[in-house]
Amino acid sequence: MAKLYFIFILRPKTEEKDMRIKVDKESDALCFRLDESRIVESEEVRPGLILDYDENDRVVGVEFLKISTRANPEELFSLHFHAA
Repeated sequence: MAKLYFIFILRPKTEEKDMRIKVDKESDALCFRLDESRIVESEEVRPGLILDYDENDRVVGVEFLKISTRANPEELFSLHFHAA
């Protein structure tokens, strides 16, 4: 059974930037961008899980690799979100 990883990333409430989610079929990845900051470093913290950092060492992106092995195309076509 596949493990699920949950990463909680806090941003100051003053930052009112849109988050983006992208399914990249070419690289077989699911990408979350928290803001438009320039990525200066990326780190694979677990196999298939990459964190992207900005110049202030803040996480600004999360990438899940080999997403086609973790979800079927129908699940990736329709993502559901719940605000807490």
